[in-house]
Amino acid sequence: MRQSKGQSLPQAGRPLNHPRIAVKVLVTDDAADFRLYLRVLLQRWGYQVVEAADGQEALACLEANDIRLVVSDWMMPGMSGPDLCRAARATDLGHYVYIILLTGRSDSADLVEGLDAGADDFVTKPFEAQVLRARLRVGERILALEQRLADQNHDLQESRNQLASAYNQIQADLAIAARIQRQLLPTTDQATLPCRAEWLFLPAAQVSGDSFNFFELTPGLIGFYHLDISGHGVPAALLSVSLTHSLVPGGGPGVAGTNFLDPATFLVDLNRQLTNRDGEVQNYATIAYGTLEKHTGRVLLALAGHPYPILIRHDGTIEYLRQGGLPVGMFPHVDYDTQELCLDPGDRLILYSDGITECSDPSGEAFGYDRFRETLAQAILVGGTGALATALDRRLRAWRGPIHFEDDISMLALERPLAVQGDPPRGEDPPTNPQRAKP
Repeated sequence: MRQSKGQSLPQAGRPLNHPRIAVKVLVTDDAADFRLYLRVLLQRWGYQVVEAADGQEALACLEANDIRLVVSDWMMPGMSGPDLCRAARATDLGHYVYIILLTGRSDSADLVEGLDAGADDFVTKPFEAQVLRARLRVGERILALEQRLADQNHDLQESRNQLASAYNQIQADLAIAARIQRQLLPTTDQATLPCRAEWLFLPAAQVSGDSFNFFELTPGLIGFYHLDISGHGVPAALLSVSLTHSLVPGGGPGVAGTNFLDPATFLVDLNRQLTNRDGEVQNYATIAYGTLEKHTGRVLLALAGHPYPILIRHDGTIEYLRQGGLPVGMFPHVDYDTQELCLDPGDRLILYSDGITECSDPSGEAFGYDRFRETLAQAILVGGTGALATALDRRLRAWRGPIHFEDDISMLALERPLAVQGDPPRGEDPPTNPQRAKP
């Protein structure tokens, strides 16, 4: 049976210290005298009190006000205390509400019913004022923790949004940088005519540490290079772009005193430019640099730690040019050698980065030199413009699978085609009579 509202009112006890910040408490009871008593009691404790005569009015107050604490009677006409709990939990109030039910019930089944309805705590009537205040303080602590968690989540979301914005900006900047870097690569092989050039460029990231180019040095003579900066990503790309201007005559400040006609001297000068004066190795690069006489096929070539170039003769014979020195940028005083060879009509010179041979499949097996040579040989049989680059691109992507490349991949191929006007008759050496590189 419901206890009379006017009977056995609890004693307030001694005054207690007020909270520093007045907290709003919604008092819900259909008995005006009981609401008055609770209002006086809670105000003595420093709370702001909002009153509601029934559950429906209480729910409207919760929706209209920022109220986090509720003290509600269980038995009320219309919407009971448990009904109020269910309605509050089903309403998106934007914050958590801590609900204490006042009840004369003490059966376990009643307590379970109240908890299932969404109540957080119970105070059994008649109650001691100190007990109610203690329960309110518990509610305040829980709400403070909930608010702290909400604030932390908000801060984390803000940080996440800022990181996402920064990431998107970085990606946009990298896309621009990648576009600029690609603009520094060849777009046509016009400079090599009547010889031909084709290339492959597959950066591991948006920007790459690999670079290559060819350019006219004098009428009938072209220079060419293939560069691979240590590492990959932004640091390697920055150095790659910087060097790209130095490696082309008239492209920028260049290497002081560079002799573009002598590959060995060119690498000595480049090494001197990259070497740190205090001896600490910060960046180094492997590079192949050479010159090609377009109408005779005479090639002068120097290597600095670069993978051995591949020479594919017109009859399908494959040779490696096994001569080279240390990478540039490691030691201040390094000498390099120039090797001389001849591209006969139908021969191809292949320069490439180690990202090709070291490209691994999902199981970790490297692509290797054998598959590289096999791919080149099959592509030559197919023939056609860009056959080498197209075949290698397809083979490497199939080999790697859906995984991004771990290292930058690039290749530059120079070909002296058959039946070039001005070639000496087949079987005769060009006037310069260069010696072919030995495998």
